[in-house]
Amino acid sequence: MLSGAAVLTAGGASAAQAASSGRGQNPSVAGESDSVRKLRRLLDLAARGDRSLQRDAGGRCVVVAPTGVHVLKRPLVIGGNTTLRAHGATFTSDMAVKPQTYYKDTNQHSPEPTYPDSFVSVAAVNSREATLLINDVRDDCTGYQAPGNIRVEGGIWDPTAHFVRNAAGDDRARATAAPPMNAITFEHTHHVELSGVTVRNVKWWHGIELNAVRTATVSECRLEGWVEAPTAGLWHGEAVQLDVATAGTTWGGVADNTPTTDIRITDNYCGASQDYPGWGKIIGSHTGAPDAVHSDIWIERNLIENAKWDAIGPMNTSRVVIRENTIRSSWGGVYVKSISPNPNETVDIMGNDITLVDGSTRPAVGVNATNAQLPVSDVAVYANTVRGGGFSYSANVTFRREPQR
Repeated sequence: MLSGAAVLTAGGASAAQAASSGRGQNPSVAGESDSVRKLRRLLDLAARGDRSLQRDAGGRCVVVAPTGVHVLKRPLVIGGNTTLRAHGATFTSDMAVKPQTYYKDTNQHSPEPTYPDSFVSVAAVNSREATLLINDVRDDCTGYQAPGNIRVEGGIWDPTAHFVRNAAGDDRARATAAPPMNAITFEHTHHVELSGVTVRNVKWWHGIELNAVRTATVSECRLEGWVEAPTAGLWHGEAVQLDVATAGTTWGGVADNTPTTDIRITDNYCGASQDYPGWGKIIGSHTGAPDAVHSDIWIERNLIENAKWDAIGPMNTSRVVIRENTIRSSWGGVYVKSISPNPNETVDIMGNDITLVDGSTRPAVGVNATNAQLPVSDVAVYANTVRGGGFSYSANVTFRREPQR
């Protein structure tokens, strides 16, 4: 058993006994190190609730990753009622993922997605093999039914590092060799916590994807460096993405149009890494389906630097609070927008400190209703400090109180 990864208790089942009950979601992969193979076995034991494993205060089985760099040939799969402690560990990819973008948009600086024609299926291109970590999702899973109560602590999650180190050619050639991937993905699950995680140098896609997730917290994490997609609008560059389980975006389970709800994004840093510039935005959403609206989202006390688009950019989101964030040297500030086919309601934007770069054409604070059929109602904007840009409100936006201008 991996040293330090589990605490045996008297009478606890052995690893061999527990493993005999099923193959698990983390089979051994040829070419991976012994430490990764042991980590996979421990994650499977935790998913089964093995009595040999220590529990944390939340009742989750604790798995501790060994320190050092771990090259993954396929994603790690984390089950329910599991805490993965990864302090001192770095995870990177050597996965055979097709280097293909899933966006058709050829205008990188387009102001918004064209729904739904902007999207091609992620699942059809890469299935579950385009992320470093994913939760255990059965094929028939709907709603928020996948095992939840999952916590990830610490670690550096860098999908491109192995390719950049080992590919031939200059920096551009090495970045091209790396496949587009997420770092961490959750689907059809509930009660997820990410704390002190560092996501670094993701190519094209997202750092943390919450797809059909109910109740999650991302706190005190560092979201550093993003390789932008050459054929996609910068609006899609979310470090933390809220997604709907549509036919074109489902990583596991059923494409039943479940949205994401009850999310806290607090006290995080989002900016450049030593190798690559900043993200498009710290958090956003750009998918929708009838009556599938993200809701109850709190975005608080984050520091966002060098965002290439709107630093905070929820779309298709209701009951959202954007409060006391600091945005520096970014192209845009806070921008909330309805997109087809749903109207949105109850948006609070207050106490944010926003500084845009010289020459920006984006608002410091904007609320945009796409048309009269897609209004944004019950909006409050106040007590924000703005340097550069300004305030922009489209028609079909209605306010709870006189907005800041």
